Amino acid sequence: MIYPQEIEVWYILPAIRREIAKHLIDSGLKQKEVALKLGVTEAAVSQYMKDKRANEIVFDVTIKKAIERAAKRLVINDNIMREITKINQAMRKNKSICKIHHKYDKNLPEHCDICIYEK
Repeated sequence: MIYPQEIEVWYILPAIRREIAKHLIDSGLKQKEVALKLGVTEAAVSQYMKDKRANEIVFDVTIKKAIERAAKRLVINDNIMREITKINQAMRKNKSICKIHHKYDKNLPEHCDICIYEK
C-alpha cells in the first residue's frame, strides 16, 4: 500500500518543482538562478528535468495554470515555499492529489485522508 503522503512527497512535489523549473528556464533564467529560487542545487534542477517519477504526473488545466502563475511570481520574488503551498492547496481543493493516488494504488478505500476523493 502506498500512502497519500508518499505520493505527495515522491511524485507530486517533484513534479510541481519540475514544472516551475521548466517555466523559469523558459522565462530566460539560467539553471543556477532557478536552483537559487527553488532552494535546491543545480544538480537537483537537472534531476527535476529528467526525473521519471515526476514525468509520470499529469496535471489538469487548473493546476497547470496555478503552476504557471507561481512561476511568473517567482521570476520577481523568491518565496518558493509559499508558491508550492498554494499549488498543493489547489490540488487538494480540486482533489487532484487523491486522483493521482488512486492511479498508483488501486486498493485504496473510497476516502483518502488528504482530500477525500470519492470514486
